[in-house]
Amino acid sequence: MKEKLTSADNVITRELWMTELPPELKSFGFGPRTFKRRADEKSGDRSVWTDTPADRERKAKEREEAKKSASKVDEETVLSGRDKRLAEQVTSYNESRRSESLMDIHHKKLKSKAAEEKNKPQERRPFDRDQDLKVHRFDEAQKKALIRKSRDLNTKFEHSKGNMFL
Repeated sequence: MKEKLTSADNVITRELWMTELPPELKSFGFGPRTFKRRADEKSGDRSVWTDTPADRERKAKEREEAKKSASKVDEETVLSGRDKRLAEQVTSYNESRRSESLMDIHHKKLKSKAAEEKNKPQERRPFDRDQDLKVHRFDEAQKKALIRKSRDLNTKFEHSKGNMFL
């Protein structure tokens, strides 16, 4: 046993089922025995669970190369002369013939109102108890109706006459 543990040529290798994820099962059993109802295509890269540091470095390099190639493709997509000409014609047509969009009109109105309120001098308003403290939220009729309805709730087993079903 000592020789087995100390010998350098005896390298312990794990079996395949220990180092790789099992295949994703599409259907398992007859009833609802899974957390997901269906296997999504968006489930992502499952190899993250079993990647070694060397694999992670290799994948990072591949991602960087892919980004570089994508940026080169973006640089190469130069509009042709015809596309530029058509884009200019569309913008000139929109400016000359089409009316302003409702959203633009709305934004202009909001900006003008904000500018007017900003330019308007701020006046101090005198203290008004009713308005500032909102003392009278109920008028007298509403207050009496509320008191009348609350009288019906004086016993433990009695229903309310109003709003029986919420």
